[in-house]
Amino acid sequence: MKILVLGIFEHRSDAALAIEDLRKGGIKAKQISAVTKQKNTLDMISHDTGIGRTESGAGNEGLFGTARGLGAGLDMVPETAVAAGPAASKLAGADLDIDGLAVSLISMGIPQEDAESYARHADMEHIIVIVALEEERRKEQISTLFEQHHAIPLGSP
Repeated sequence: MKILVLGIFEHRSDAALAIEDLRKGGIKAKQISAVTKQKNTLDMISHDTGIGRTESGAGNEGLFGTARGLGAGLDMVPETAVAAGPAASKLAGADLDIDGLAVSLISMGIPQEDAESYARHADMEHIIVIVALEEERRKEQISTLFEQHHAIPLGSP
């Protein structure tokens, strides 16, 4: 069973540096995912860290994606999550202001209350970094690394 460790970052540089340190510490890129609201931010993180191409979900590309982006900017349609890494297929395209992202996180094994909090953070343009571990022994080490890179506590607004 996979053990997930999540970190919330307010700034792109903090998330990217945390991911780089994860990689230096032996965590493979295929174990790291990230999700947020801002595609450009995640594109830069993905490029800088090698965690994989940013995905925005089915229906969010091309002409329809442009129209959807305009609608989201005008608060006519909900904004959606963008994601990179192995969890991108489950998280990309999930609605942020209804339960889409929270439900996707719950399906990955995140408790409902925590998933709802992570989704709120993503909607506030924070970056959620997700590390999938095979064994629990590195969980505390990863959490400490996230704290060193200014991770935001889950319960903070």
